[in-house]
Amino acid sequence: MKHVLLVLATLCLLVETPIAAAQSADAVYIIFDASGSMWGQLPDKSHKVVVAKSVLEDFVSQDFGTADLALRAYGHRREGDCRDSELVVPFGPSSAAVGQVKAFTKNLNPLGKTPITYSLRQALDDFGDRTGEIILITDGIETCDEDPCALVREWKEQGIDINVHVVGFGLEEKEKASLQCIAEASGTEYQDAESGMELAIGLGKIQDAVADSGQEETPDDPSEFEGAQTVGFWLKGIDSDGNPIGVEGTLSQDGVDRFDVSSNSRNQVDAGTYTLDVGVRTANGTLYKPVQQTVTARGDDDSIVEVEVTVPPSVKARFMDGDEEQRGANIVAFQNGVEVFRFRWMDEVFVEEGTYEFRTRLTSDNDLTVNETLAAGDHKELNFELVHTVHVTFRMVAAGSETPLKGNYDLWQDGEQKYRVHARNGAQVLPGTYEVRLDNDLNPHVEQGVNVSAEADDQQIDLVVPAAHVTFIYQKADGSRDDDKRVFVARGAEKKGRVKNSGVVHVLIPGTYNAVGWRGTYDRVVFDVLPGETKEFVLRDKG
Repeated sequence: MKHVLLVLATLCLLVETPIAAAQSADAVYIIFDASGSMWGQLPDKSHKVVVAKSVLEDFVSQDFGTADLALRAYGHRREGDCRDSELVVPFGPSSAAVGQVKAFTKNLNPLGKTPITYSLRQALDDFGDRTGEIILITDGIETCDEDPCALVREWKEQGIDINVHVVGFGLEEKEKASLQCIAEASGTEYQDAESGMELAIGLGKIQDAVADSGQEETPDDPSEFEGAQTVGFWLKGIDSDGNPIGVEGTLSQDGVDRFDVSSNSRNQVDAGTYTLDVGVRTANGTLYKPVQQTVTARGDDDSIVEVEVTVPPSVKARFMDGDEEQRGANIVAFQNGVEVFRFRWMDEVFVEEGTYEFRTRLTSDNDLTVNETLAAGDHKELNFELVHTVHVTFRMVAAGSETPLKGNYDLWQDGEQKYRVHARNGAQVLPGTYEVRLDNDLNPHVEQGVNVSAEADDQQIDLVVPAAHVTFIYQKADGSRDDDKRVFVARGAEKKGRVKNSGVVHVLIPGTYNAVGWRGTYDRVVFDVLPGETKEFVLRDKG
C-alpha cells in the first residue's frame, strides 16, 4: 500500500497536537504557495511571502536523515492559470536541495492562483513508489473550482494511506474551515500560524515526526556551548497592548556588533550573553526608538526573546472614485523634494515622524499628491480622490465585412492629442467627445465626434469605415496566371509600401494607391478605389 503523509502549511496559529505516524520517511515533498495573496501582510505588518521564504530556507536546512527532499511551487509564473504548478526541485538528497531551494526563493515573485487540488495530484504522481511526507505551505484556499477535501477522501476510499497535515498561514477565519476539512478527511489535526515563529514551530513538529531517529540528545548545560555552538534565536516584538509587531536589531558583546537579528525568522547565533538593541524598522530605513536589554542565547534549545517596543506612526492609502474604492498604484513619499521611501498601495507601513508629500500616478489624469504630517502615535489613512475615468477600446471595421483595420488609436480634442489607445489593451480616458485617428499608414482614418460615455466603466466602441475590397493577381508575360506571391502596396503613386499577399482580398479605404511586384519585371500599378468597390488588379510580367 502506498504511504504518503501530506502536510499543508497554509500559514495560521499552530496547535499543540501530536503528528500522526512518527515513522521514518523515504522522502519529504514540499508544496509552496506562491500565489498573489502571499504579498499580503501578517498582523505584525510583515509580508507573508518574505516570512515564509525565510522559514522555508531554514526548514530545508534541517536534518532529514536519509530522506530525499523535493519542492513544488504554484502561482509563481502566471496570473489566472490553474495549471501553474511546477516541480522546481526534483527528489534528491536533502543536503543537495538546500542550495536549489534558496536559488528558487531568491527571485520568487508571487503572481497567480491557488491550485491546491491540481498540485496534490501532481505530487502523488511525482512520488512514484516512494513513501514519505508531502508538506504544502499555502496562505489560502483552493481558487480553481476543485475540491481538495474530496480528493483526500477519494484517496482514502482507494486505500492510499495519506496523512495530510494542514498548517495554515495568515488565513481569514472564514477560510480556515475549507482547509480544516482536508485534515479531517485525513484524520489529522489542523494547525494555524500567524507569524514566522509559529510557522517554523509547526514545520518543526512535522520534521520531528519524519526525521530518522537515533540522533544524540543535546546537553542541557548552556555553558558548554557558549562561543562554541550556533543556536536558534527568535525575536518576538510586541506593542504595549501585547500585539505582535515586526522588529529588527543587533546582538553585541563588549560594544562590538556580532549578529543582525529580526523577528519572523530563526536567527543563527553563537550561544552566549549579548546586549540586544532592537526596534521597528520604518519605511525610511531607520529603527524607531530602539530599546536595549541583555539577553542570553542558550545552547540547549532555541531561545525566544519577547521585547516590548514603541510603535512608530503608520500610514496606508485609499483610492476613491466617488463612493467606490479602487485599485491604486505605488506611492512615493518625499521630504523637501527628496524621495525618502515608497510603498505598495495595499500595504500599511511604519514611518518616522515628520511632514511628507505623498505622490502617486495611476494615469495622466490621476497624477495625485497628498500632504500629511505624522506625529508619535499617529496611524493615518491617505485619501487619494480620483478623477473618474473609463476604460475604452476601439475597433474600426471595414464596411461590408468583419475585417478590423489594424493599428492603435489617437484621441484628439481641440487640436491636441489627449490619449494613445492600444488596439488590444485599450486605455483609461476621461469621458467626452473625441476625434479618433487610426494609426495605419496604408489605411489611415479619422472619425469625428466619437462619444466616450461616463456611464460604463469598461466599453468597446465599434466604428464602421467606408472601404473597398481589392485583390492582386500575378500574370506571366503570355497572360496566363502566375504563382501567388507578395505585393508591395502603398498610398499615393510613388511610395513603396506594405507587404501584402496576392490572391486574397484586402481592405483599402478610399484613395489612390500603387502596387509593385515582389520580384521580377512587373509593371507598377497605380489605381483609385471608392467606398463599396470590389476590384481586381493585375501585375503582369513584362518579360
